[in-house]
Amino acid sequence: MHPQTHPTFATVLAAAEEAAKRGTITPHQLAALGRLDELLTDEQRREFTELWRAQGSPAAPSPAPADGRPGLADPAWLAPALGIVQDFEGCRLQAYRCPAGVPTIGWGATRYLPPRGAVQMGDTITQTQADELLRRDLLDLRGPGLFTLLPVAAGWAPNRIAALVSWAYNVGLGAVEESTLRRRILAGEDPAQVVAEELPRWNKADGKALEGLARRRAAEVTLFLGAATPPAKPPTESQLRLTRTQVTDSRGLVALRLELMENGTRTGRLLVVSGAPGAQRFRLGKDSRAGSLEPLPQGRWRIEDIAWAAGKDNYSGNWGPGLGPASVPLTYLGPGTTQRSAIEIHYDANQGSSPGTAGCVGLNSIADLKTLVGWLRRTDPQVLVVDWGITA
Repeated sequence: MHPQTHPTFATVLAAAEEAAKRGTITPHQLAALGRLDELLTDEQRREFTELWRAQGSPAAPSPAPADGRPGLADPAWLAPALGIVQDFEGCRLQAYRCPAGVPTIGWGATRYLPPRGAVQMGDTITQTQADELLRRDLLDLRGPGLFTLLPVAAGWAPNRIAALVSWAYNVGLGAVEESTLRRRILAGEDPAQVVAEELPRWNKADGKALEGLARRRAAEVTLFLGAATPPAKPPTESQLRLTRTQVTDSRGLVALRLELMENGTRTGRLLVVSGAPGAQRFRLGKDSRAGSLEPLPQGRWRIEDIAWAAGKDNYSGNWGPGLGPASVPLTYLGPGTTQRSAIEIHYDANQGSSPGTAGCVGLNSIADLKTLVGWLRRTDPQVLVVDWGITA
C-alpha cells in the first residue's frame, strides 16, 4: 500500500479485493484501484473515500487465516496450475525491475498481499512468502478473472482450468480478454480444438518467437487435453520423487520438485533445493564424488526413520548449523554405488546466510517440514526416487 494511504481508503481497497474474488468487479477494475492508490494525494484519497462510503461500500473483510481461504479447501485446479507456472517462471527473492521497468519480486509479483501494496526496489522476501504470493495470485485473481472472462470454464475439469490459468498468469488477463481463443470459445466452438489451435500462437515476446514460450504453450496444451479426472483408486503404494525444474533462483540454486506419489498419482508437492550455489551439477551415483557439494545423485534412496533433535514433534530443536529440528536420513540403493553419504532431508535452517546444502535435500520452511512429516506418517513411503533425467 502507498506509504501514506488514508486508513479508510485501505478499507476501500480491502473491500475491492473481496469483490474481485466474488466476481462483482473485474480484475482490471481492481488493478485500476490499486494504481489509483499509488497516484492520489492524501486529500484526493479522503475525497474518494467519502464518495465511496456515501454510496454504501461493503465493509472491510476480517483478517483471513494464513491460508487465506477460511473453511475452504483449495480448488482441484490450483495444484496443477502452480506446478506448470513454477516449472516455467523464475523466482527471485530480491526485488528487481522487469523488462517494463516495474519493481517485481518472487514468481513475478508486483504487489504484495493486503495490507501491503506495491513492491519496492530493495525489498526481499523468503521462498515461502514468494510461493504464497503466487498461490494467492492464482487463487484470488487469475482463477476468478478467467471465470469472469470465460464463464463456461467454471464447469471444466481441473486440468483444463489449470492450463488456462497458467496461460493467463503468463500473458495477463487483459490479453485473455482480447484473445481470439476467448472469442471462439464464447462463440460455442469446441474448447479442446480452440486451445490446441490458439495457444501455440502465444509464443512470442516483442514479436520474436521464443523456444521457452513454445515449450510452455505445448505443456499447457498437453495439460488441457489430458485426462479430465483419473479413475479413483485406493492408495496401495507410495514413494517420494525428486526432479528438477528449469528455474534457477537468485541464490544460484536450481528449484527442485519433491513430490508424494500414490499409485503413480502425485498427491503432494514441495519446492526444495539440494547442493550448494556454484555446485549445481547433476550426476549419476557412480559419477558423484564425496565432498563435491553437488546435489544428491540420481538413483533410488531408502527413506529411514525421522530423527528428532529435541524429541518427537518438537520443532524448536536443532541438530546443528543449517540442519533444523528434524532429519530424514537417506541410504543409497542404486543403481551401482556412490561415494556420497550422510545425505538427509532437512530444513535449510541457515538459508539466509548460507543458502543450499552439502548435498542433502533442503526444505524451505518449517511449514514444509511439517508437510513432509505428515506425508511420511500418512503413507509411509519407503523409497525416494531421484530422477534428474540423465541416461546412463
